[in-house]
Amino acid sequence: MSVEWIIKGEAEETDTKEEQVLLEQSVGHYQEFQDFITKELKKNEGRLYFRGKSGSVYAVGLIQQGDPDGLQGMEVCIRTSEGTQKPVSDVIDLDLWAFFEWLIQGVGGEWTLEALQTTGSIYKVPGPPERT
Repeated sequence: MSVEWIIKGEAEETDTKEEQVLLEQSVGHYQEFQDFITKELKKNEGRLYFRGKSGSVYAVGLIQQGDPDGLQGMEVCIRTSEGTQKPVSDVIDLDLWAFFEWLIQGVGGEWTLEALQTTGSIYKVPGPPERT
C-alpha cells in the first residue's frame, strides 16, 4: 500500500474542517525522524496532504507555538466537512498505515518496514500484512 499524496488545493476542495487523529509530541526523540519529517514539511510549505484508503483526506504538520492546549509536536488531522462525522477508529488506523510505511521507509536506519509490519501484525492493527 502506498500513500496517495495530494496538493493543498485538492485537499481544500474536498473538506473544510480539520480534526486531530494523531499527535507525536516528541518529534526529536529520534534525530533521523525529526530530520526527515522536517525536510519533507519544508519542501511542502509546512503541510503534507494525503488521501487514505477510505477516501478521507488527511493533513500532516507541526503544531504551531501558542496552541491553545499547550501541545507541541507533529499532528495528523483528518479533513471533514461541517456536519459530517469522522470515520471510525479502525478506518482511520487503516488510512494511517500507508503514512507510517512511508515515514519508516523515509527515515531508514534502524527503523525498517519489515519491523513495522511485524509489530503491526502482532498488535493486530489495521493495515499490516497478516502474519503467517
